[in-house]
Amino acid sequence: MVLLLAVGALLGGWRPFSTEPAVLTFGANGDMARFVLFEGQCASGKLGASGGFGPENDSPCGEPHDVEVVGSRAPLDEGREVSYPGEDAMARFGRAYCAIVLDSAVVADAAGGASKDDLEVTAVIPTQAAFDSPRTADASSSGARQVACVITRSDGRQLGDRFSVI
Repeated sequence: MVLLLAVGALLGGWRPFSTEPAVLTFGANGDMARFVLFEGQCASGKLGASGGFGPENDSPCGEPHDVEVVGSRAPLDEGREVSYPGEDAMARFGRAYCAIVLDSAVVADAAGGASKDDLEVTAVIPTQAAFDSPRTADASSSGARQVACVITRSDGRQLGDRFSVI
């Protein structure tokens, strides 16, 4: 009976090691003023700090670092004239996309003495101001419409190696 419940829960999408990703915004009036990190990049600094992340935060992934971007995707084409879908819609996209990335083989099961179970994932989404100006110095070279999946250690310690499978 317990086995049937466990199999049913797994088939229904429940994962014992996953929690719903947190969401932070970047851009004017966001949680962070800027976010200039790209997929596979590691950086030093606390996620959610008011200043955000720029080139000065860059850290080699093989050395201790605080954050790593393990995935990024624009839900809407950068080159098209489209309106901001709203923060709630961007947050739903970010949570779903980052959960898929973390559950996939894109993120290694272990790296630098930590396991995937030791990680927290945060979806970093643009504010409307950032989205409306996709080519800004306050966003990655991929543009300000990108949603980034950023991992940190849940215990607050630094990451010791790259989790991105590149």
